[in-house]
Amino acid sequence: MQHTDHATLNASEQLVVAAAAAAAPSVFNTQPWSFVFTDAGMEVHADPHDASMPTASAARDVRLSCGAAVFNARVALARRGHGSRVSVFPDEGDPLLVARVAVTDDAPDRALDELYRWLGSRRTNRYPFRPEGIPAAVLALLHDAARREGATLRLLEGEPEYQRMLTSIRHATWAEDDAVREDRGARLSPSARPPAIPVGNLGPVPRPGRPDDAPVRDMAQGLDLPGRGSAAFEPHPDLAVLETADDDPGAWIAAGQALQRLLLEATGHGIAASFANQPLEDAELRPDVASGAAHFGHPQMVLRLGYATQQPPIPPRRPLSQVIRESGAA
Repeated sequence: MQHTDHATLNASEQLVVAAAAAAAPSVFNTQPWSFVFTDAGMEVHADPHDASMPTASAARDVRLSCGAAVFNARVALARRGHGSRVSVFPDEGDPLLVARVAVTDDAPDRALDELYRWLGSRRTNRYPFRPEGIPAAVLALLHDAARREGATLRLLEGEPEYQRMLTSIRHATWAEDDAVREDRGARLSPSARPPAIPVGNLGPVPRPGRPDDAPVRDMAQGLDLPGRGSAAFEPHPDLAVLETADDDPGAWIAAGQALQRLLLEATGHGIAASFANQPLEDAELRPDVASGAAHFGHPQMVLRLGYATQQPPIPPRRPLSQVIRESGAA
């Protein structure tokens, strides 16, 4: 069927779509995007200024975040009764214009519409998970969610691959560059107004245990932040790698859409997620993650999945007045 674009979004609908897009996960909650509404729909622009951590994956992380925002816009349009069509990097002269989400005359995608109910419940959960594993049927749904967006979700369950991933995560954590730690510390400091991630969203400090305990990423490692407390984390978390066949900006946008689709699907089944991307942020260690993915493609995200013991608060978001900008505005 031929797609036809048409201008249907009134001011109220624009706010709904923008709020949904802005609810997407982003690298270190930097929300590195801005939205422009046109007669055809919505444009998603990367806004990397002061948003990128000084890591080797900074450019990829910004595009992944924008891809997640694109997916949420599609979900909101479906809920409002619209079809949508995405054009990735539609303007060669403007690499920060990552996508146009056009409103079409097509019937809304009912699968996207069903995911809308979970937009407000999805969290990056840095609290301990319960010890039970995720049922195979639910994992299959998450795998299918990633596949629908052109990516692969690979569960790490066999040895020695699982231990190799844990070793890579530990190595990356120990070898993290001082500049990265200092940048993150400045963003989390109580003097930051507001801090990038509030204490309630950071989760507790991992309580020391056996030397071979599975690492859980402490985003505030080394910082004394009142109110965090400490907790023992699950010793054997479910870990999965999100992969794409290619490794270019277009693939990063696709990975972001796949990530958000599977996260919303996971939320609907009571599954929480956080991220262990330390090896992907190190140019020397990323090949270690990729070595197990030769058949599938390039690693874009490492996810920790499970049943949460506690739901963190709604993460803070920039006001829509700071996110929506006029066409042509810098």
